[in-house]
Amino acid sequence: MTGEERRIILDRGFDRTVEVVLAAFLQEGFRLNPVGAGDLRRQASPRTQRYAMLDAVLPGLAVDPPTAPGCRVSIFELTAGCTLVTIARPAVGYPVPAALVPRVAERVGHVVRMLLRTGSLTAA
Repeated sequence: MTGEERRIILDRGFDRTVEVVLAAFLQEGFRLNPVGAGDLRRQASPRTQRYAMLDAVLPGLAVDPPTAPGCRVSIFELTAGCTLVTIARPAVGYPVPAALVPRVAERVGHVVRMLLRTGSLTAA
């Protein structure tokens, strides 16, 4: 993880965290595009370690779909009751006008505050 992303550990199970994250981004007007999902558990381990990744973009600010400003959201199951959420800094790697980045960052900030209110253990 880098300084280019926010990290939040939520005191919730994976399934509930996914629901809360999706709802928070949708409430802020983001369009969500799935990138990947799966299980990272080791072969001998009976415990699952699920993950999900998606791109959250603000369609109203896009010049065209490939350059829509947004961020990568990753959700990782840590234990049965704790889940890590990472949100990459908005628009990193996208060729969008610099004026749009603060608007996306502001909306992502709203999402982070919503997630913190749901019961986080720690945030960075």
